[in-house]
Amino acid sequence: MIAVIADDLTGAAELAGIGLTYGLTVELAMSVNSQSRAELIVIATDARSVSESEAVQEMTDVSEALGAMQPDLIYKKVDSVLRGHIIAEVHAQLVVLGLTKALIVPANPALGRTLVDGHYYIHGERIHTTHFAEDPEFPITESAIQKRFSGATGLQVLAALSTLPNEGIIIGEVEKQADLHNWVNHLDKQTLPIGGSGFFTAILDSLQLPKKPIDELVILNECRLYVCGSSFGDRVELVKSAKEAGHAVSYMPSQLTNVGGLMSVALANWATEIAGYLQRKKQVILAIDPDSTEGKTGMALHLRTVMAMVVKEVLNQVTVHELIIEGGSTAASVLREIGITRLEPVQELAPGVVRTRAIKTAEFRPAGCRPEELYITVKPGSYHWPPALWSLGSH
Repeated sequence: MIAVIADDLTGAAELAGIGLTYGLTVELAMSVNSQSRAELIVIATDARSVSESEAVQEMTDVSEALGAMQPDLIYKKVDSVLRGHIIAEVHAQLVVLGLTKALIVPANPALGRTLVDGHYYIHGERIHTTHFAEDPEFPITESAIQKRFSGATGLQVLAALSTLPNEGIIIGEVEKQADLHNWVNHLDKQTLPIGGSGFFTAILDSLQLPKKPIDELVILNECRLYVCGSSFGDRVELVKSAKEAGHAVSYMPSQLTNVGGLMSVALANWATEIAGYLQRKKQVILAIDPDSTEGKTGMALHLRTVMAMVVKEVLNQVTVHELIIEGGSTAASVLREIGITRLEPVQELAPGVVRTRAIKTAEFRPAGCRPEELYITVKPGSYHWPPALWSLGSH
């Protein structure tokens, strides 16, 4: 059995989807089920969206629970550009798992993400010159990894084909696909493998599992609710274009962006508006208008909480067959609010974009739909929308 611990939901879904393509039986959950018989268990934490101390505690608890199941391999899934509380989490997990070193290989050339000569690049541009510098929670202002993590003890950045030290935390450089496979060859029983989807795929390749191509036939149900939690980058322009083209776009009312404000009436009105759109047009996009949050800081947690609350209210009013969520933190907030703790991955729509089916549990709350009829697709905020998924039909 292979176990994955991810620091957000979209990362967890991404690796669950990869497991599907290798023919593995997959379980995606928000907590460890010690009775699981899946060949690939993927645990989605929300560590990237909480404080460092909370993240360390969550990773410690999950690592202990998974370690007790004695999997053949534990893989730590982190953000491909290293956002989050990664180093602090890794130090704690090495202690819990009784390991001496961690090998972090975050880059993925297939997605234009490379780490060369100590610097991280996005499609050839140093990362601090891209939209990642505008990230509201983990803005990246330095491309040099050693400078970015200058406070980390025992951290080394090594070129591909380097010899690993016996202990510590190593970040491996990747310029081309072959580098991913070279790093796999460095793994041993004392090393915790950490990284993105590229490194995980290379590990599965090394197991010589038969791989199936992505099913390009995507048939979505008609009633779809898109939840776009990002208020920066080119995804904002995509939503604007959809609105200008006449599609149903419902922006969060400005009064709901104010932390601590009275929200009940505004939230109810917004949910009613969205439900009306769904009944008439069948496909609706929920989004955050960047103009309403301009100049405001520390808004991320509040905004995704409001998004989650309104989704629950909408699902109480109308039946939604496809819930399509952008951003791991937003997705985690939504699923937590509506009481979904387990998902069955059914189809990888594109690299990193996975369609799942909700598994009914006692916690499921919405009155307007049954969990077995609800499909949930999650997409990392920094990934592009697959054309088949961002297909809004007529308006």
